[in-house]
Amino acid sequence: MAISKPITYVYLETTNYCNLECSFCNRNEVIGALRHMPIVKFREMMEKIKHHPIQEAKLMGMGEPMLHPKFDEVVMIFKEYFPNAKLIVATNCQYNIGEGRPLRERFQRALQYIDVLYYSIDGWGESYERDRSPAKWEKLLNFLEDFKNMDRRGCRVVCNYVVNPQNVEDIQKVSDGIVDKYGLEKLRLNIAQDWSADKSLPGGYTNEQLRYLKSWGDNVKGKAVWDFSDCFWVEEGLYTTVEGNVKMCCMNTGARPFGNIFSEDLEEIRQSEDYQNVKKGCNTNTPTSHCKNCSYKELVPMLENIKQS
Repeated sequence: MAISKPITYVYLETTNYCNLECSFCNRNEVIGALRHMPIVKFREMMEKIKHHPIQEAKLMGMGEPMLHPKFDEVVMIFKEYFPNAKLIVATNCQYNIGEGRPLRERFQRALQYIDVLYYSIDGWGESYERDRSPAKWEKLLNFLEDFKNMDRRGCRVVCNYVVNPQNVEDIQKVSDGIVDKYGLEKLRLNIAQDWSADKSLPGGYTNEQLRYLKSWGDNVKGKAVWDFSDCFWVEEGLYTTVEGNVKMCCMNTGARPFGNIFSEDLEEIRQSEDYQNVKKGCNTNTPTSHCKNCSYKELVPMLENIKQS
């Protein structure tokens, strides 16, 4: 069997602790026992992938990364192994980084190693609290005030907004009242996706809402032209849970793992029959059951509508 392509993109979960119950997240269906990945295990993982030419990494998953008690060490270690890789982290901002707070120090130290930090802010006021329950709008504003004059240490901070039919009308408010007011680099719009293997992406957008989203087309992320054969995960991606379980991608977090990076050889996992069957299905545009409800694929018609000139 042919040797797998080198891994260029990794999505590594270092904690599955979270302080929210977001409406679009399936974490309660897929996570195991709550845990933070020990630093010694994270170094072990880095040793296992250090020969791969990693270009981009996301250190996040089913938990809030900043809740890891040593997350500043996690990002520092990652940059020791991959100094030129683009490191992205997403945070929900629902914690206290005020002067003198322990999390402020951890947060500030982490910034120097993170290239892009996503602030997950979906909606304004009540709609934000609804979709990010039990998040509090006031707590978010306090976080942003504490952050406003902080040294960002070269880290680019952007607003990452998950769009659904109930919060479309809040996009401009967040752009003006959050992105512009607090000096965030830009507003990224992601159409809500479902990360379960057995569920389809909910619709519900009116024609008026779609026309409005079209006016934000440059901010909407995703590809309007995409098929399974374009999937990079099966060729060059790696997704691991806090336990070290290897899954194909972040689009199907509920799938059975193909193996465990701590107890098995990664190349053997990638060469396994089950892994190769999923890979072949994507390469030939005949997806297996693993990918049958891929929300990225389901988004294509909507993105084509939004992004067409």
